[in-house]
Amino acid sequence: MKGTEGLSELQKAIYEFVKEKGKVPREEILANFNMKETELQTYLATLRHCELLKGRKEGHCVYLVPFDYGE
Repeated sequence: MKGTEGLSELQKAIYEFVKEKGKVPREEILANFNMKETELQTYLATLRHCELLKGRKEGHCVYLVPFDYGE
């Protein structure tokens, strides 16, 4: 599988949300998708494994960014 093939609709939505914004703090995803931190962790594990999203620290904040962010 490549890209978003095989992802759930919610995983795709999270990926597209981050991709459109460029970088997003976790709290914004939690609020926007009305989910708990544990749920987000589960979805992010798959998105990181597929090399679609990653965490990036900027100053004191950690953002979720597309895997190719800043390249």
